[in-house]
Amino acid sequence: MKIIVAKYAGFCSGVKKAVTTALSCESQTESKYTLGPLIHNRHVVKELEEKGIKPVNNLDEITGKTVIIRSHGVSPEIFERAEELNIKVVDATCPFVKKAQKIVWDLAKENYDIVIVGDHGHPEVQALVGWSGKKAHVVDSPEEAKDLNLTSKVAVVAQTTQPQENLENVEKVLKEKNIDVKVYNTICNATHQRQNSALSLAREVDVMVVIGGYNSANTRKLAKICSRECPTYHIEHSGELKKEWFVDTKKVGVTAGASTPDRIIEEVVEKMVEINQEQEKNEAQIEEVEQSAQTNAEEANDVEASAQENTQETVEEHLEEGLKTFKKGDVITGHVVQVNENEVMVDVGGKSEGIIPLSELSISRVEDPSAVVQPGDEIKVQVIKVEDEEGHPILSKRRVDRRRAWEKLEEAFGKGTEIEGTGLEVVKGGLLVDVGLRGFVPASLVDIGYVENLEEFVGKSLLLKVIELDKSKNKIVLSRKAILEEELERKRQRTWDELEEGQERDGVVRRLTDFGAFVDIGGVDGLLHVSEISWGRVDHPSDILSEGQEIKVKVLNVDRDKERVSLGLKQLAENPWNRAEEKYPVNSIVKGKVLRTTPFGAFVEIEPGVEGLVHISQLAEEHVEKTEDVVSVGDEIEVKVLGVDSEAQRMSLSLKEAKAKEAPKKEKKKEQRQPKVEEQEDTELPESGVKLGDLYGDLLRQKANESK
Repeated sequence: MKIIVAKYAGFCSGVKKAVTTALSCESQTESKYTLGPLIHNRHVVKELEEKGIKPVNNLDEITGKTVIIRSHGVSPEIFERAEELNIKVVDATCPFVKKAQKIVWDLAKENYDIVIVGDHGHPEVQALVGWSGKKAHVVDSPEEAKDLNLTSKVAVVAQTTQPQENLENVEKVLKEKNIDVKVYNTICNATHQRQNSALSLAREVDVMVVIGGYNSANTRKLAKICSRECPTYHIEHSGELKKEWFVDTKKVGVTAGASTPDRIIEEVVEKMVEINQEQEKNEAQIEEVEQSAQTNAEEANDVEASAQENTQETVEEHLEEGLKTFKKGDVITGHVVQVNENEVMVDVGGKSEGIIPLSELSISRVEDPSAVVQPGDEIKVQVIKVEDEEGHPILSKRRVDRRRAWEKLEEAFGKGTEIEGTGLEVVKGGLLVDVGLRGFVPASLVDIGYVENLEEFVGKSLLLKVIELDKSKNKIVLSRKAILEEELERKRQRTWDELEEGQERDGVVRRLTDFGAFVDIGGVDGLLHVSEISWGRVDHPSDILSEGQEIKVKVLNVDRDKERVSLGLKQLAENPWNRAEEKYPVNSIVKGKVLRTTPFGAFVEIEPGVEGLVHISQLAEEHVEKTEDVVSVGDEIEVKVLGVDSEAQRMSLSLKEAKAKEAPKKEKKKEQRQPKVEEQEDTELPESGVKLGDLYGDLLRQKANESK
C-alpha cells in the first residue's frame, strides 16, 4: 500500500504564527490566556494549557492579565473592553484575516451594504461582522444569497477558508439581482492551495484520510471535497484509524487541515505504515503455505544449479570485479573527463565512460558546453539509459539540476523564504527569470510601484519570493514586490522606533499637493506643510521642490497613535528675522516687491521671509482712496524703514518718505500758523468748497496720534 501525503497539508502560516506567538509568551511569569481556543485543534489547545496558556470565554475572567487574540481575530469592541479592564493584548490574528477586517471596516465607513460569505457561527465571521459595525449580512451558500434584500451599493467579502467556488456562486446570484457588486477575494491562498492539492490527490488514490479537529471548518471542507472523488475518513488522531479501511487498497492519500501540526500527521502516517506491514505479513504467511510444496520440490534443483554457478568464474566476471553497476533513474557522482562540441564525457566508475548529450547538460539552452563544465569537475548525473549501442551509459545533468531546483523552490515556498534569480527576458504580462528553472514574475509584482520598462531588470540579480508553485503544470510564479514590501515594512518599523521630535533626517520627496509635500524619511511618509518649506512666501510646493528630490528635513511632531509625522525644511536655515533689525535699520531705504494689497495698505517682501507693511497713509503725500491706485502686486519699489520688531516679525515701511528723500529740495516757504487738527479738518479751501480734512484727514489724524 502506497501512502501519499498531499503537497499542501497541515499548519498554515496564520495558525503557525498564532502558536508561535503563544509559545513566545510562555517563559514570562504572569499567567497567559487565549480568548477562546487558540486554534481548532483540541490536542494543541491542551498542550498549550499544560504550558500555562489557558483559554477563557470572557475577558472579565482575566482582569489585569495578558490575553492572546487567536488567529480567527475578534471584533473592535474586544480591544476596547480589554483596555477598560487593563488587560494586555497580544494580537495573533492571521494576516489574511486582518486584511479582511480592514476591508470590511473601510467598506462600512463608505456605507456599503456588506455581504460576508462564510459559516454563520464561525468566530472569524463573527469578528468580521463586528468590524462592519454589526450591519453585514452573512450567507453560507448561493441559496441564502437569493433571499437578501440589498441596496444598490453592495460589497462582498469571504471567510478566508471558504471554497473559491462558493464565493463565485454567491457573486453570480447577487449580480443576477441587477445590482452593482464589488467583490473582494479575501480567501487565503494557502486554503486554496490546500483544497486543490487535496482534490488532485483524491482523484488518484483509492482512499483519503483527512486529519484535523471535528470543529475545524477548513478541515470539514477538505473532507467534503475529497469525499466527492473517493471514500474519505475524517479523523483527529492516529488512534482513530481502522484496519478495514485499507483492505485491498493500493494507494492512500493523506491531507490535514490548517490547525493540524506536523507531528500529528507523522503519527497518522506511521500508524498507517504499521497497518500496511501487518497486512503484508499476513498475506506473506498465506502465500508461504501455498508455495511450500512447490519449494520443496524445486529445492534439489536449486542446490545443483547453485553449485554449478559457484564453480564457473568467467574472464568477464574478473574484469567487472570492482566496477559499479547502474540502473535507469539512478543519481550518481562522476568526474568530467572530456568536453566536446556536442557532448560531455564523464567517468562514473563503470565499464565505459558516460555521455551527457548537449540537450541534457543544463536547464538553460547551451551553445558552448565548456561554459557549463570543465574537465576535472565533480558533478551529479542521472542515468537515463544504462548503455547505448557502444556500451556507454547515457547521462543527464539537467534532470538532476531540475530536481534540485524544484526541491529548493518547494522549500522556499513552504518556509516563505526568499530565493535569488536572474532576469532573462520580457514577455507578455511580465518577466521571465532564471531560478534554476524558468519562473514568471507578473509585471505588477516586479516592483512596489508601476514599472514602465521591464527591460531594465533583464540580466540583473533579483531577490524573489515564490507565491505559486505547481510541479505538474511546471508553473512557477514569483514576486519581487513581496520582498521589497517586507524590507520596506522592516525599514518603516526601524524608523518609527528611532523617530523623535527635533531630529534631522534625510528624505525623498514622494508626492506634491497644494498644501505641502509628502517626504519619505525611511519607509515613513511625513508631511512637509507648505508653510514649513521656506521662511519666504511659497505659493505652491512645486515652486521649491520636485518629486524624487533628496532633501534634509527636521522632525517637528510625531504622533505614533495616528502614524503621522510633521516635518519642516525652513527650520534648517536661519530665520531672517533674527538679523532684520541689524540689516534694515530705521530710516534706511530698501528695495522690495509688493506681495499683496489690502484696503489698509500693501505688504512688501524685503527678502524671502521678511515682509513689511506700507500703510495706506504712507503710500503717497496726497490722500489715497485705494491701495491699488498707487501700487500693484509684483511692483518693485523703494521704501523707507519706519520700524522693525524682530520678535513679533513685523516691519513698518513708507513709500512716500522714500520718495520724499529722493525729491529735490524745494525752497522753504515762510512758516504760517497752522490751525489745530480739528480746525484743519473743517477748514474750507478758498473758493473751492472742499475741506482740507477731505484731502488730508488720514494724514492729519496719524500726525496727531504720533504727537500724543
